[in-house]
Order: sequence, then structure tokens, then C-alpha cells
Amino acid sequence: EPTVRAELMEQVPHIAMFCQENRPSIPYAFSKYLLPIVVRYLADQNNQVRKTSQAALLVLLEQELIERYDVETKVCPVLIDLTAPDSNDDVKTEAVAIMCKMASMVGKDITERLVLPRFCEMCCDCRMFHVRKVCAANFGDICSVVGQQATEEMLLPRFFQLCSDNVWGVRKACAECFMAVSCATSQEVRRTKLSTIFINLISDPSRWVRQAAFQSLGPFISTFANPSSSGQYFKEE
Repeated sequence: EPTVRAELMEQVPHIAMFCQENRPSIPYAFSKYLLPIVVRYLADQNNQVRKTSQAALLVLLEQELIERYDVETKVCPVLIDLTAPDSNDDVKTEAVAIMCKMASMVGKDITERLVLPRFCEMCCDCRMFHVRKVCAANFGDICSVVGQQATEEMLLPRFFQLCSDNVWGVRKACAECFMAVSCATSQEVRRTKLSTIFINLISDPSRWVRQAAFQSLGPFISTFANPSSSGQYFKEE
């Protein structure tokens, strides 16, 4: 019964906390019994069960209740499988969103090694614009986690593709995260590459894209400031 599975997922973070507090007496209980259920339900046929398992997984990561080893060997491999080309459309879109949200929680090393290659593939998913839109919406977060080198070498070519996507919703998502992407690049790249792309977004045929770009104009300009000389910088709270 799906409602039973969904209810179970809502209790998992509480049980995980209990296991953590009583670790000496039950050291492997969560890793061995509960975590496999959470990741299995990420592909459940029922939408509500998937949603509650996704929420549970993010809470577990946020509270640092999942061991690093388990993230690498139990969580990431499942998410990679769920974002494979032959995966169910809804499940694939949801798995991409989870990968993006967990990046800041698992850190640079795991994100760069395990998440980034698949994320770059998903940015070019020609069949599903929903997947490209999720990638575009979370692009700035991924850039901020992996840092300047990976951003400029691996991510920017994909970002430029997304900025000229044939679906206006994808371009709008790019405009909204433009400042975050800019923050992860060098001054030279901002000046020579990002500025040109941003001008295209401000001149976009879609008024929704243009509106989003104009709202990002001030924050984007602020990334050009030199705090040491201007005394000004943009800080996103």
C-alpha cells in the first residue's frame, strides 16, 4: 500500500537520529537496513512515495546522518542509474533535481567525481526539456560547489548551450542563475564570454526571459566589482 510506504519514509529521519544517538549498540543499523529502503523508494511507481523518499534523503544528508562511504557506494550509484537515458521520464527529472540539491551537502570531491559527469550529460538531454530546465535552474549551485577550474573547463560550454536552448523556460532559468555562474568564473571569462551571452538573454525574443535577465543585471554587474578598490561586493544571503 503506497500510503504505508510514504508514511514510513516520513519516519526514517527520526529513526536515523535514534540510530546515531545509540550508535555504540547499533552501529550499522541505519546503513544496513534503512538507507537501502530510502534509495529503493526513489524509483517507486507511486509519486507520493518517491517524493517522501526524496525529502527524507535530503534531510538525512543535511543532518549528516549518512556516512561518506554510503553516499559514494549506495546513494550516488542509484541516482546515476535513475538518470540513465532509458530511465522513466519523471524519475529521471526528479533524480537530476536530487543530485543538484545534494551537491552542496556532499562537497566538491564527491560532486566532481560522481555527479558532475552525469550532470553535464543531462544538460544536453535533447529529448526532455524538463531535465535541461532542472539543470539550468541549479547550474549556479553546481558551479559554486566544484569551483572555477571545473566550471570553466566542463560546465561553461553546457551553460552556453542552455542559454540558447529552443525552450524559453530553459533560457529563463539560465538568466535567473547568471550571477551565481559568474561568481564561479575568472574576471577575464566574465568580460569576454559571459557578457556576450548575457546581452543575448536581455535581447531574447521571449519577454519572460528578458524580464528575468533584467532582474539579474544588477547582480551580474556586481560580480565585475573589485572589492579591494570599490569597497563593494555582492553577497547572496
